[in-house]
Amino acid sequence: MNYEKEPLHISTSVPNGTYEVTVTVTAHEDIIFTILSQSRRFMAQDINLGKGESTDITFNVSVCDYHKNNEDYTNVNGVEIDIMCDGDFTALSAVSPVNIPTVYIAGDSTVTDQSAEYPYNATSTYCGWGQMFPQFFNTGIAVENHAQSGSTTEDFKNVNFTAFKDKIKKGDFLIIEFGHNDQKIDTLDAFGGYTENLKYFVNFVREKGANPIICSPINRIIFQEDGTLLNLLGDYRTAVKNVCDEMNVPFIDLWSRTTEFFEAAGAVKAWDYFWGNGTDRDYTHTNDIGGNIVARFVANEMIKNNVQPIADLIKKDMINVEMPKHDSSVKPQNSKEIEHLKTIGLVNVPKASELADLDKDITNI
Repeated sequence: MNYEKEPLHISTSVPNGTYEVTVTVTAHEDIIFTILSQSRRFMAQDINLGKGESTDITFNVSVCDYHKNNEDYTNVNGVEIDIMCDGDFTALSAVSPVNIPTVYIAGDSTVTDQSAEYPYNATSTYCGWGQMFPQFFNTGIAVENHAQSGSTTEDFKNVNFTAFKDKIKKGDFLIIEFGHNDQKIDTLDAFGGYTENLKYFVNFVREKGANPIICSPINRIIFQEDGTLLNLLGDYRTAVKNVCDEMNVPFIDLWSRTTEFFEAAGAVKAWDYFWGNGTDRDYTHTNDIGGNIVARFVANEMIKNNVQPIADLIKKDMINVEMPKHDSSVKPQNSKEIEHLKTIGLVNVPKASELADLDKDITNI
């Protein structure tokens, strides 16, 4: 749902580490609320509470410094909670340290923690699936999302990874999803530099006693006239599968899951899951609705791959995804993108040098 008011903010100063947080919400009228932590990571979404009722919401939070490409190193010094709610309520939080595994996430704009404007509208708010992921866990594991808009495997290895690679401990996880920006760099072709960087991450985290997991990149919603999606990332999906097969790494096939889902939705309904603001559309970056769907795909794939203890800690009643239905009589409306793609050389299999103009630049959002 959408929210009109600025969220209530609660800050607790603590050092880097993992924490159990309990937020107590008391409703002074019937309310619906959503709890976010850190950089807009969803911990509980659209919870109903009746007038005079109180509820405790308990979850785990990772507090961790970060270093983004082309930015200064950032120290993070506390647990940050935001509560979106348009009704009358009060809230308190309690924070205590816990020793639990951390799921670190490496990725690009399709994964990262995206910000929001208020009044909040889920449709016109960018969202990476990594910021939706925490709400699907019971306590016992923390999610730490270091993905950055515009990032490649090379950028992340040389900059973002430096902020937390020495914090990775035995029993932790690193989820990796790249491809959209690697595709634009000649030296990061699917079976060359991209593959080598994926192997670097796998070897590094295993040396720490931690566990790598690799996702194929989500697909863009660039529809062809026959209703199928233009295949621009298939080689990167294949490269991920090859690395996972060779190195015995859990393979989270987001390319196939998103392709199946968005083709089922069709070229018109697919826009419901991607950022949009009036006539301005984005066919690479999901909104909060689409980010939630993709995060459910990740959770389902964790269970399918029996990634433990992640699979056992997932709230299985929250991750069902119903396949969308569309009116097959409706002619695709965004197939006009094909004409734009022709002007920048993006029909069939593109060269990396031709991809610079493909994705909307949201690195400063």
